[in-house]
Amino acid sequence: MSDDETDPPPGRAAREALWQRAATGALAGVIWLVGALPTPLAYLLGDLLAVPWWLWWSLHDRRGRRSSGYWRNCRIAFRAGAPLGPVRPRHHLWRWSRHIAWLAIDFCRMRRITARNVAGHCDLTEYPPLAALHAEGKGLIFATGHIGVWDVSGHVAGLLGLPLVSVFRPSPLPALNRLIERLRTGTGQTVVARKNVLRTLLRVLADRQVVGILADGGGKHSAVEAPFLGTAARTVASPALLHLATGAPIAVVAVLRQGRMRYRLRVYDVIRDAGTGDRDRDLVAITSRINAALTRGVAEAPEQWFWQSRRFRHRPPGETATADGLPPLVSTLS
Repeated sequence: MSDDETDPPPGRAAREALWQRAATGALAGVIWLVGALPTPLAYLLGDLLAVPWWLWWSLHDRRGRRSSGYWRNCRIAFRAGAPLGPVRPRHHLWRWSRHIAWLAIDFCRMRRITARNVAGHCDLTEYPPLAALHAEGKGLIFATGHIGVWDVSGHVAGLLGLPLVSVFRPSPLPALNRLIERLRTGTGQTVVARKNVLRTLLRVLADRQVVGILADGGGKHSAVEAPFLGTAARTVASPALLHLATGAPIAVVAVLRQGRMRYRLRVYDVIRDAGTGDRDRDLVAITSRINAALTRGVAEAPEQWFWQSRRFRHRPPGETATADGLPPLVSTLS
């Protein structure tokens, strides 16, 4: 499925440089090779890839003076009064670095997860209530985040027969987009570019399908400010907007890593019938609830979030920083 507003006009498709196609072909070969390796060897390669990432952040901006990055986000999230508490977990930087590298290995190997062996790779104990929600016929909105292994979650959803349509951020290289789309849609998942996508997602829900949105992002133009990890953060409002427009329930979920090609589905909240008629207030309340649920996900697996992100870069107008230069703490829904 595609969004008509983002499709290029006929005859205006950009020419692809030969180097782009060659680089994408080489990347496809690497993905195939990593997928063919024995599991221990593949993830050992991931450990080796993690070392330069760990070294970079071991030396770069350790005082967290920049507006974003690993150390800045850790200073914001790990402090007294915050949901994650004041102490950064032991070996957090290395465990996070390895998780980032292992995400690439997971992506290369997820085609090895099939309908016959999915239960051996993913603990789906919490899946039946989600299937029941979808069976109600109102559509279903999955709000997840850059927590755990989101590419594997879309792959597994397809294996389970869920008609999932996920929103993604396209790269500027069309050949690379085609490769990633082919890998992500191999089990039946559909992906759509995020630009001007809301109308497409409304049609998806009207057809009683499932929408998947990475809901832990946001920039200066995001519509809602809501607490995340104890700090106000501009947050995408798409899940809340879709819920208010269609009545489709929101399931806040994540697939967390348990080991090498071992994962667990977690359901942190289910939001339904949350509209009160006050649209602006409802958007904040629903988004705050989603952020609170995702915060619980980060607390469960604190090394499995995108700690290098710009999550707290854009601050509310008139906000006063604390004495140590950090955004003030705000209350988080429990």
